[in-house]
Order: sequence, then C-alpha cells, then structure tokens
Amino acid sequence: MKTLNSLTLIFFLQAMLFIFMITIPSSHSITFHPNNNNDLIENICSTAPYYDICIRILTSGSPTADIWGLSVLMVNDMEAKAKEALAKINELQRSGTGSKTSLDSCLKEYNAILEDDIPKAREALQKRDAKISEGALNDVVNEATKCETDFPGYLTEQNTVMHDVAADTIHIFKLLHS
Repeated sequence: MKTLNSLTLIFFLQAMLFIFMITIPSSHSITFHPNNNNDLIENICSTAPYYDICIRILTSGSPTADIWGLSVLMVNDMEAKAKEALAKINELQRSGTGSKTSLDSCLKEYNAILEDDIPKAREALQKRDAKISEGALNDVVNEATKCETDFPGYLTEQNTVMHDVAADTIHIFKLLHS
C-alpha cells in the first residue's frame, strides 16, 4: 500500500510539473540551452535596435552562453569601445586637432562611461539584477551623443558605435528583467 501511495504521489508530481512547464509562456523564459544558442542570439538581436552590431558582438563569445553571459559580451564591447574613443581623444589632443574645450568635454564623457557606467552594468550582471543599471546604460547613450554634439565630426565613428552598442545593451538588459 505504501508503494502504491508513493507511486501515485510521484506520478501526480510529474504531471503537475509537466502542466506547469507547458503553461509558462516562452517570452518569460530567459534560460536557454546551449544547443539552441544561435536561436537565442537571433531572438535577441531580431528585436534589438542595431541588429548587425548585436549579431557581431554576441556571436563572438561562448557558443554555450546564456542570456546573462551574452550580456557580459555587450558590456565588454562597450568598455573596449570607450577605451578606443579615449585613445582617439588623446591622439587628437596630442596633435592639437580641434577645440580643447570640446575635446575635454568628450574626455569627461568617456571617462564617466568607463569609471561610472560600465562598473554599474558589471554590478548588475554580478548581482543578476539588470534593473540597477538602466540609468547607467542610458547615460552611456547620452554621453556619446553629447560628445558628438560638442565635438562634431572628429569622433563621429566612435560616438556612433558607442551609442549603438549601448542601445543594444539596454535592449538585452530589459529582456533580463522582463
């Protein structure tokens, strides 16, 4: 009798688990299996503001990364782009190109990205709480735009790429807490 009750309980629990699994909408799931990572990347990037940038960055990493791991790739790319922009700013300063005030403004914006915004995004990933970085990621978009406004033409490529990568990163972080 005990065996029959145990088997009935096990069967009941399995049935409940099956029902629970099929009733969860797929849009609420952020855990994906490695064998469909290409589908995950395509699903993320198909709704991202800058599809080509998203695909380029996300396909550069681990083929088994989940959405959190893919988010790390985006933040790493933002950091690399900010460092490239700072190198370009330093090059322009050394050559005496452009307005010192405008270059100083861009230097300030990109330092803020590296010293404030990227660490907040990393903290969000570490804590698995994407909401805490929303303001910082929006700041990245605004800081790149401000640099372009203050110093048009000289850093357009760097500002555009930073803006676009940040916009895609915002998109992915929103998926993490939706």
